[in-house]
Amino acid sequence: MKSGLAIAAVALIAVSAVIVWHGRAEWRAAEAKRAKLFAPVKAAAPPPLVPAPRPEVPQAVKYADIANRNLFSKDRNPNIVVPPPKPVEEKKMPPLPVVYGVLGLPSGTRAIMAVKVGESSRPVRAGDTVGEFRIVSLDTRNITFDWDGKDISKPVDELIDRSGPVQAAPNQPAPAQAAPIQPPAGGLQPTNQKPETTTLNNPKFGPELGGPAGSVRGCVPGESSPAGTVVDGYRKQVVPGPFGIGTQCSWIPAK
Repeated sequence: MKSGLAIAAVALIAVSAVIVWHGRAEWRAAEAKRAKLFAPVKAAAPPPLVPAPRPEVPQAVKYADIANRNLFSKDRNPNIVVPPPKPVEEKKMPPLPVVYGVLGLPSGTRAIMAVKVGESSRPVRAGDTVGEFRIVSLDTRNITFDWDGKDISKPVDELIDRSGPVQAAPNQPAPAQAAPIQPPAGGLQPTNQKPETTTLNNPKFGPELGGPAGSVRGCVPGESSPAGTVVDGYRKQVVPGPFGIGTQCSWIPAK
């Protein structure tokens, strides 16, 4: 009986030893595996950096045709048409004043002028203005005007009114026209009084004073028709005399 217990104890010790040995082997294997899992990893060196190629810069000549054929802008045109500048319209110069006579006086040369044929005339001298023209210089042969900053010189002969008197139709009396009143002796100031219509005969006209073909005539002394009276195509004109003394009377063509 004792020998059986000894064998059993030996067998138990042997089995225990095998179990311990096997457990120790498993533990070592597990430790080795764990050591591999938790072992530090050596970082690998990164590959060298290679710069990316630069994109090609587009040139205008490569897409000019596409820009010209833009479907959303049919009016696109590379050829820009610049409209020519508008011509500057120059101011048109009006007709020059007409001259009915020139007087060379000690105080300076004066001329009897009107803006145009048919309008009332008046004596003027250098520095005066007739319509849009200013008289720069004046003598018995030439007159220089200033218009819009330009000097215009003309001979007196070219400025004289040569239209001649208005002839009445045959067998028909000349139409009577209302004439302005005679200005007072102190000056040529108009009044509100209506002038009377007067018809004179040619014998009332004085001698020829000049003008083309003797178109300017003098007044008969004592003739009392008011200034502006029209007779046989002539109109009576009264202007101040030289140096402002008295008046000068003449018959000029009514045109």
